[in-house]
Parts: sequence; structure tokens; C-alpha cells
Amino acid sequence: MFAVLASAFTYFFRDPDRVPPPGDHLLVSPADGEVLGIDALPSLPDLTGPVNKITIFLSLYDVHLVRSPLTATVVRSDYHPGKFLPAYKPEAGAHNESNTLVLKGGVTDLVMKMIVGVAARRIKCFVKASAAVARGQKVGLMYFGSRVEITLPQNVTIKVGLHQKMKAGETVIAEVQP
Repeated sequence: MFAVLASAFTYFFRDPDRVPPPGDHLLVSPADGEVLGIDALPSLPDLTGPVNKITIFLSLYDVHLVRSPLTATVVRSDYHPGKFLPAYKPEAGAHNESNTLVLKGGVTDLVMKMIVGVAARRIKCFVKASAAVARGQKVGLMYFGSRVEITLPQNVTIKVGLHQKMKAGETVIAEVQP
């Protein structure tokens, strides 16, 4: 029984090497998982003008390390306690325990929110405000099934579709026109 549990934890907490594709104007996925939503929103407090939010759901079988989509500076890192609703439900983004990173100073500004769900009850954020992060760098870990929301200005071209499978640090999710 111990060997089975040890194997399961080893599998869950795996850390595969990831190499971002060339091109600083390309934003990479922050998480492994499936695109659950791409939504246009009128605004978000940390970004000017209309924005697009991409929601990625991580199942128990996905790697749960979260990576930076671009090279930038962490302007703010905010932890919010909350509920533990299933991460695939839309209301989880507003009500569940989360950690939000505001990234600025790169090719564009963006907001990334790590959200835990029913099984996931803990977020470990590796970066703090004023930290410089590189595209594809590990910035956090969510324990068990969860989701990541990434919000971008609308002038950034989204390169993924609904239900597309993502690989953190490798799958191009958006492109900033040079």
C-alpha cells in the first residue's frame, strides 16, 4: 500500500523539463490542462480597457506546477482564502481559495490567478512582489485538481481554442504583435 501511495505522489508532483518556443512576443501556457473558457470582459482593475480571460482546468493527471507565460516583473502577489468548490465550475474563480499574480513590464501586462478546488486545498506561490520572472519559469504549485485563469488585454492575439490541451511553458497561448 505504501508503494502505491508513494508512486501516486511521485507521479502527481513530477516536474518535467519544459522549453519555451523561441520568440519573446509569444506567451506560453501557465499550466498543463484543458482550456475551459475564453471570455471577453469589459475590464479588470489591473489592466486598462477590455480584456480576454482564458481559463485552464487541471485534472488530477496533469502536472500542477504553474509557470510564467512571459518575462516580466511581479507587481503584486495576492493570496485570498476562500471556498473549495469544484475547480471546473465557473463560480470557483470568484469564490475559491486563490493566489493572483499581476505581471507587468514585459511585452504586455497580464493577470494570472491560481485557483484550488475540491481536492486541491493548498497553493504554494514561489514568487513575491518585485521579483523578475522569465517566460516558462516555475512560479507556483497547486496541490491536486485546480484551475488557472490568465487575463490579457484584447490587443493580444489568442492562439488557443476551447477544449485544447495545454502544456505549461511550451504551448503558445497568445501572441503580442511586435
